[in-house]
Amino acid sequence: MMRFFQWLHRWVSLILVIQVLLWLVSGFYFSLSGHHGMSGHQYLEHGDHAMLSDVSPGVDIADIRARYPDTETVRLHSTAGIPQFIVTTDDTTHYLNGITGDLWHTDPELAKRIALATYNGPGEVAAVTAIQGSDEILDWNDAGYRIDLEDDLNTRIYIDAASGQMLNHRNTPWTIADWAFRLHFMDYTGGRSFNHLLIWSAGLFALWFSLSGLILLVNNFAKGDMNPRRKPTMLEQLQREQKPVASSCGGGGTCGLCKVTLEGERLPEPTTAEKVLLSESELEGGLRLSCQHRVDDRYTVKLPDHNAATVTLELAEKRLLSPSIVELTFKSSEAVEYQAGQFMQFCIPHREQVLTRHYSMATPFDPHRFVFTVRQMPSPGDKIPPGIGSTYLCALEKGAMVETIGPFGDFVLSQGNQRTQLFIGGGAGIAPLRALLQTELAKAQPRDCVFFYGARHVSELCYRNEFTAATGVSYIPVISESEENRAWTGARGFVHEEAQAWIKHQNVEQLDVYVCGPPPMLKATMAMLAEAGVPRNQIRFDDFGI
Repeated sequence: MMRFFQWLHRWVSLILVIQVLLWLVSGFYFSLSGHHGMSGHQYLEHGDHAMLSDVSPGVDIADIRARYPDTETVRLHSTAGIPQFIVTTDDTTHYLNGITGDLWHTDPELAKRIALATYNGPGEVAAVTAIQGSDEILDWNDAGYRIDLEDDLNTRIYIDAASGQMLNHRNTPWTIADWAFRLHFMDYTGGRSFNHLLIWSAGLFALWFSLSGLILLVNNFAKGDMNPRRKPTMLEQLQREQKPVASSCGGGGTCGLCKVTLEGERLPEPTTAEKVLLSESELEGGLRLSCQHRVDDRYTVKLPDHNAATVTLELAEKRLLSPSIVELTFKSSEAVEYQAGQFMQFCIPHREQVLTRHYSMATPFDPHRFVFTVRQMPSPGDKIPPGIGSTYLCALEKGAMVETIGPFGDFVLSQGNQRTQLFIGGGAGIAPLRALLQTELAKAQPRDCVFFYGARHVSELCYRNEFTAATGVSYIPVISESEENRAWTGARGFVHEEAQAWIKHQNVEQLDVYVCGPPPMLKATMAMLAEAGVPRNQIRFDDFGI
């Protein structure tokens, strides 16, 4: 539950921070512009000053009352020098030409005269356009005219055809202010109202942000995180002692890499994160995540990767496996013991700090040779940088040296059984699965192996020829982007769906499953395996440490 609160609190805070920034920016704009600068009335000439005596009507008011028996008020008004009666009845308002008594009619020339009578700027009329309503005039959808003036503010004057009234002036400063008001009031209809669904939702978000923050704060107090004298977590202590322990989530309990074995009489109860990331057999065996528990003298902590050490690798070869995946082959002058499926932690220099990235070996054990597959992560946008680790590694030239730490991980082959070995992967997840497959097939009596590998396009099927030619493994490549691979005659769709169809005809008790791939594929595959009834302790997965 706390993981959910953390996730929701984080995303709600992002939404609120963005809106607060919009409030600050728009409020700053309002203070700089002032009311007059945002009104659109910089060149507005107020009022029609023609004397009513100069525009005497040709129709008697009594005739008007006779035409409209339910008349409530009759007002005489001058519009561009023409007398106009405004007749108000119970349910509507009528505009009459005061000379003829007919309903008022506004033609383009008259609309131009009315507009210029309200304009005192330096511009000339550029265009008179007949329109039916406008987004720039709220709640007006009637026939009328827009008169465009050639001036420094791009002034636009709106005239209502039925009444001949000037509705309002609009210009570029008003347009900017209108969008600032929309952002500020969160009212994208242009109504400039705080009373709408979106602002109510923002209020509920703010309330939830406060409540979830309070829950997390209470939880942190309960765990002792706010105590300056609190004991460090086991992960923090191991890192202070520079022990070989991997972690990519900063101790958040999401990557599952900082596994340790605890020995003692009464081991701590598994946390929610551990129940998600560790199997029941691992928990029963004393395996825990070191980021989830504080240092305690009652327990002895054993590192599963106690042989991990700093290793300097030299790039020996580089080749492109697919349009997006590069194979890097390194050599080491010192022998390194590792198992197929394990990974190395690369130290990536970036500005004034060193970042760590994890990459699995793609070949069986060779103490002096390491092969990795790296997905090139291009920039998704102009202002978003490309992947730091992949950009650095893919730019290395032959002979370049890079510092690594390892090996780490327990994504290794099962032992002591004759179950079918099922491998499900996608993308750069090919690396550890290839190493595991090659290791299994190299045995004197290899177990049956089935490999489902998914990619978007045929060109992204890494090591396709190798697996197709291999004996002892049933290789099923799956392509998801069918439109661009019309010549493809193999399996189509999502890789976990193809694997699911195969598993339906198998005895799930006789399967060992290994899963590695992008997070969405991994999540879908793990859900499918659980639904199929594959025992959790017979499933091993590598989630890239995400």
